[in-house]
Amino acid sequence: MDKLKESPWEKLKTVEIKPIEQECLDRVFQYLIDKDPTKPSNDKNKIGPGDLMKVLTFLGCKPLKSEVNLIIWEVDDDLDGYVSKDEYQTMYKRCISDTTGLEPRKLFNLVQFLMYDKTFKGRVTVEETLQILFVRYGRENLDNEITAIFGEDEKNEDGSEKEITYGEYVDKINKRALKDEESRIKARKRPDYNLNGAEER
Repeated sequence: MDKLKESPWEKLKTVEIKPIEQECLDRVFQYLIDKDPTKPSNDKNKIGPGDLMKVLTFLGCKPLKSEVNLIIWEVDDDLDGYVSKDEYQTMYKRCISDTTGLEPRKLFNLVQFLMYDKTFKGRVTVEETLQILFVRYGRENLDNEITAIFGEDEKNEDGSEKEITYGEYVDKINKRALKDEESRIKARKRPDYNLNGAEER
């Protein structure tokens, strides 16, 4: 008898977050929750629209209020208009374990960039991304991940280390996501593709 299919929540329990990732996640969460002093006291330990508006503006974006609300809505499981620590953790686990490309990633992309940007200066270098990328993808996939973020050249023409802004980072990530989706569409058209998204052996 086949094993009963696990529910999405049961699968999430098995998703591992490495200690260095968790350390960075905690640092970013604390950074995000203290930007809006006008939040109600009951929500001071949650990420709110005002927090995200200020952070995104600092990063060079000009978000509309509706866009910020959408970022929160995508991961706001209890629909209170804020992102709690549990919802934040769940969002991260969903995105790092997603193989379909269907998980909302607006907040994830912001959090990921800030995990790289340890001093919250608004730009990241290749060196700053290495630790997280290595922990998550391993040495064998490290170069591919760096190229996906920074392109083929890791340094500028003058030899200095290349830096990218949040806007540039999101642009690279979105282009990669589009290419990955195109690959999945092609794979689904193959005769050896089964319902689980894997090749028949």
